[in-house]
Amino acid sequence: MTLTRESLLLIGICAVDLASTLILLQSGIAREGNPLMSYYLKHGIGTFVMVKLSLVFLPIFIAEWCKQFKPKFVRFMLRATIATYLGAYLVVFVMLNLGLSGVTVEPYSPPTHSINLTE
Repeated sequence: MTLTRESLLLIGICAVDLASTLILLQSGIAREGNPLMSYYLKHGIGTFVMVKLSLVFLPIFIAEWCKQFKPKFVRFMLRATIATYLGAYLVVFVMLNLGLSGVTVEPYSPPTHSINLTE
């Protein structure tokens, strides 16, 4: 199975989003604007990355499987997804990081709880 250009572009956008998010979070420059992903970030970077990758690759897998039945529809939906993703990313980034939303989000700090495996 070959991936459509749209799927490859979406994977690239999501990879750049993930990498830039991790870099900006670690440096304290930006905050996670997605409330769902912010929740998983509270459980650690590993959890955040696994959820992010799952939310990228599972829908792309489903879309690529469905393209055998409705290729034009899948291509249209992937293009709409790309436009929506970029638009939402831009709006959330600007609103949160330039202080235009009125919402205060705490900067990332690693979880403080630890697991004792010796008990």
